[in-house]
Amino acid sequence: MKHLQYKYSILFFAIFAFAKPLYAQKQVTHQSMYWIRYYGKYQFSPKWGATLEFEDRRFFHDNRQLNLLLPRVAVTRSLGSGWNAALGFTYFLAANPGDGYKPIAVTAPELRPHEELSYKQKIKDLTISHRYRLEERFVRKSDADHLLSGYNFNFRFRYQLQLQYPLIKKETAAGTLNLKVSDEPMLNFGHSIVRNFFDQNRFYVALNYGISKSIQVELGYINWFQERSSGDQYYDRDIARFTFYHSVNFARNRK
Repeated sequence: MKHLQYKYSILFFAIFAFAKPLYAQKQVTHQSMYWIRYYGKYQFSPKWGATLEFEDRRFFHDNRQLNLLLPRVAVTRSLGSGWNAALGFTYFLAANPGDGYKPIAVTAPELRPHEELSYKQKIKDLTISHRYRLEERFVRKSDADHLLSGYNFNFRFRYQLQLQYPLIKKETAAGTLNLKVSDEPMLNFGHSIVRNFFDQNRFYVALNYGISKSIQVELGYINWFQERSSGDQYYDRDIARFTFYHSVNFARNRK
């Protein structure tokens, strides 16, 4: 089972890695952004926990906002043998148009429940993580200038393959330095999806530094390649991302 999972993960990654040049012949808009994120992880018992995430996504040009993730919350449960499950919800704001050189005309909210399975395995010092997430997206209808009544709905499937390797190892969490590399393709499906079955792909590379047992900071680069609703136009975004990780084990604190 583990060998099959590994082979299919590599195949999925390779398909999207080699598919991107095929889109380069179409209309592609290049943009530069920075994202600032808080990621909290809270453990209530050996099996149950929760995560909390906030993220502000802005263009470098004029510090103009594109997205605000406010927040993403999830309840998590350990299934054993490296597997975990989660149920979550995201309140998401998207500013339109998606052009950092134009002023915001309308901000459309999105309500996004999700279900998730993840699996983590280790090969010596290398940690390989797989995340499978299904999202139900309720996006507020809008035109160029105004919000309209009602929501558009579609499903989105996300698969993330992440590799983590320690560059500096310490006996305690403080002072550790880890290299992270991941790729995450996302696919749309549902009655409303006609032209953009492929939604986007995110390639990520980062350095994660441990300040203490409960606090880490991470600085990374994202290449965000996204298909627009027209089906023949794309965004190719270069993104600097800073993440503040905070973890609290309430189960240990109760002992």
